[in-house]
Amino acid sequence: MFPVHIRETSPRRLAALRHTGSFEEIGATFGQICQILEERSLLSQAGCMIGVYWDNPLLAPPGALHSHAGIDLPEAMEIAPPLEELRLSGGRHAVLQYTGPYSGLARAYRYFFSQWLPEAREIQAEGPLIEIYRNAAMETPSDQLVTEICVPLL
Repeated sequence: MFPVHIRETSPRRLAALRHTGSFEEIGATFGQICQILEERSLLSQAGCMIGVYWDNPLLAPPGALHSHAGIDLPEAMEIAPPLEELRLSGGRHAVLQYTGPYSGLARAYRYFFSQWLPEAREIQAEGPLIEIYRNAAMETPSDQLVTEICVPLL
């Protein structure tokens, strides 16, 4: 249904802002990061936007979910408050590539966890799920948005 492959991901350094609440509302937090980096004339040097999701939305109420909205930054760039530095360790991940509007991500997650993961006989490791947004919603038609969902594996 959705293409999934296993790959070794590289460590990442993010400028991030913490988001508490529904994962579907993280877009405003991404907007804040972009505004801060633009005001500091750093946005043009930034990489992909990355969502880091710490909680399982099936086990916690929406108001208690914790995540980070982040943007990949080169090592040499300063990360000053209110942004915080967040380091992702990388490692072995199953990566599902989803193309389409963000409203369809729930269907991709259902497939990933209820079908692909059990059939592949892979086991999810500790650590956050991440979403890598390969193009920008402000510049791309919603049916052409590319999101990689990355699940850490043992």
